[in-house]
Amino acid sequence: MDRYSQPLLDALDHLCHQVEGDPDVEHDFYAANTPEEMVNLAIETGILIDADDFRALLTSGDTEFWTVRGHDQNNPIVHLKRIFRR
Repeated sequence: MDRYSQPLLDALDHLCHQVEGDPDVEHDFYAANTPEEMVNLAIETGILIDADDFRALLTSGDTEFWTVRGHDQNNPIVHLKRIFRR
């Protein structure tokens, strides 16, 4: 990813931290099953990111959450990849 993508990676990390730190956000995050639901959740949490941004980041991005967690049930990146089919 180029240096212009860093703010989007930071936004994705911020969303993942919110998932980890807020039980309500975590519940809604893992309950989301469509790109639209995930984008709406991101917007509700103050993160302006759209479905194409998610797809681009999941294809070529990298955040600390790629490696910190290892299980499908509690890894937000795995869940996002499943939703966005990446």
